[in-house]
Amino acid sequence: MSGAAVRAFRPVTIAVDPPRAGGPAAFRWDVAGDPRDPLAVALRHASRRDAEPAVAVVLGTAHRSGDSAVLLEGIARAGASGGRRLVLLHRGAGGGSLLRSAALESPGLRVAVLELPVRDAGPGLPARIARLARGAAPGAELRVAGDGTVTRTGWRAVTLPEPPVPPGGPARPGGAALITGGLGGLGLRAAAVLSAVRGYRPVLLDTTAPGELPPRPAALLCRLCDAPPGADVLTADVTDHRAVARVLGRVPLPVRAVVHCAGVVAGGPVAGARARDLDALAAPKADGLGTVLDVLDPGALRHLVVFGSVTARVAHRQLGGYGLANELLRREALRRAAALPRCATVVAEWSLWSGAGRAHEMGAVGQARRMGMAPVPLAPGMAALLRLLRWPAGARAAGAVVLTGPGEDATFPPGDPGEPGNSPT
Repeated sequence: MSGAAVRAFRPVTIAVDPPRAGGPAAFRWDVAGDPRDPLAVALRHASRRDAEPAVAVVLGTAHRSGDSAVLLEGIARAGASGGRRLVLLHRGAGGGSLLRSAALESPGLRVAVLELPVRDAGPGLPARIARLARGAAPGAELRVAGDGTVTRTGWRAVTLPEPPVPPGGPARPGGAALITGGLGGLGLRAAAVLSAVRGYRPVLLDTTAPGELPPRPAALLCRLCDAPPGADVLTADVTDHRAVARVLGRVPLPVRAVVHCAGVVAGGPVAGARARDLDALAAPKADGLGTVLDVLDPGALRHLVVFGSVTARVAHRQLGGYGLANELLRREALRRAAALPRCATVVAEWSLWSGAGRAHEMGAVGQARRMGMAPVPLAPGMAALLRLLRWPAGARAAGAVVLTGPGEDATFPPGDPGEPGNSPT
């Protein structure tokens, strides 16, 4: 697609070498996390005093209150001794994005991320974890399936479905489209596309009141409200369940589509982050998505497009907390897809935008280009949004794609060095 490169993920199976006679198959583990977790217990029992020291962060199936503090604790422990090996072990909670950024900012830190099956008890698991952690490329994210197969993430170029071109003008499917963060630059433009091309009545949910908008967004909002089928503006914090339920209760039309753009951007080194800062970044994204989906009628919903960020996949200095927020957003969206059988769920993990969006408003586009990041131009990005609305429905089809600007390096996002599967196929 001209103006934006789209990549999806594919599992690449990797071989795990059997332990060599006398070879290292253990660490001297320092475990952060719930000490009662069976995996934490198994690691402590398998720990050897004469082995290489390593820090293990053990998390569960979903990111819970306190997990941000555990991640930061593990990073601090590994960094305290000059950069020990740091291994994240989780069953769906995630956190690898934060660890990769920490390693980028502290080069002595050696990071590996392993996603394990929910039921991972087994006498040989600690030794297998040790072998995987030793053999993984720096920052690698591996997944161990229930049958023992180990995969890493590969990349492939994809073409998004073509949007329909109905005769006689845009389709008028009826119903409303909810855009969270709807008064932001991207939210307003997404609303205009959904209205003009798809025929939905936009419902713009934001913490900002219309009267607080600068002149240019205010003019965009006026044009949107004046053009058929009109628009509704609702003011509420997307993490406040009662407030969201109250304002969405006023919408007379069934909500057929959700474009979740809500979020805040903040930077800073991982070493200086506090758990409450990380949780505050994640709240409007992952928690806000959950709040909205809890309030809406799941049977009426046909499209869920979630705006994430490539920082969840590729480490960037000063953006570890933002990357974690977007990783948690992706995981929450894909978990929620199981309860939306008639809905098409897709997470769009964008590079930064030019022409609109927070990076554009902050004047960061030029700096990003100098860092080798190709922004997504506004018009191709909105064309991609229309194609994302053609994503197939059903939980089994739910997925995520990375969208970057034109001219991005062919290996971006990077995979594990020296292994096949990084280039588009």
